[in-house]
Amino acid sequence: MAVEGERPRLGSSAMRLAAWIVLTVQLAACGLLQPMEIRKIALLAPFEGQYRELGYNALYALRLAMSEAGLDNVQLLPVDDGGDVNSASRRMRALNLDSAVDAIIALGEAATHPLTQQVNDKAMILVGNWGHNRADEDSLYATDRQRAETGAQDDLLIARRIISGDGTPQETFRSNGSLPDAQFSARYVGGDQQFPEPNWLATLTYDLARLALVSIADGSELSDIALDGLNGKISFDGGYWREAPIHRYQFQGSDLVPLSA
Repeated sequence: MAVEGERPRLGSSAMRLAAWIVLTVQLAACGLLQPMEIRKIALLAPFEGQYRELGYNALYALRLAMSEAGLDNVQLLPVDDGGDVNSASRRMRALNLDSAVDAIIALGEAATHPLTQQVNDKAMILVGNWGHNRADEDSLYATDRQRAETGAQDDLLIARRIISGDGTPQETFRSNGSLPDAQFSARYVGGDQQFPEPNWLATLTYDLARLALVSIADGSELSDIALDGLNGKISFDGGYWREAPIHRYQFQGSDLVPLSA
């Protein structure tokens, strides 16, 4: 995994995707993408600033899940969190005004902050440990209760290490995300070498997107669904991932590598 100064640049495909994000938001605001049966899954994540690769990585994972599901009436609505809690909260409020949004997937420090959660009234799944706990009854947290309540922030620390390249060589990190295998990576990239490789949260984000798609297709509550995914069985108990797996990692140079149990 690349470090600061060596991160893969957003190529032409990613530039087109960024333009598509802007166009989608503009058309939605104009009411041109509001036919009767259209439903939306929103992704609130960083798409600008130092953590932008987290957002784009999650976006590609959601896009893969949606393309494989083949639900023509479901659209993906990516929204930049603005880089801080105030901006993320304002954008969460805006998402809540869109009646077509059925589920929100939130990733990153600002998007999952308690203040951002508390302005939301829609079904939402929090991805990654960023130092926050579940702070609203509409939030489902894809981690176990103990890690959330103790303020685990390993995913934030991993992201910071990737950006800065600094850290104790033998430092151990724990995450609910699992590194992708070659098969998932090939599907994720789709033959486009300009896409960045999927990170340690990509398969989890993919699984949670599938969970949201099942919810929309079946008309079921997110909290009532169980899914056998790439990360094992995903179901929620009291708002937390029941029997959530934990993976241990260290860095070897700039690469995040798994440790044996």
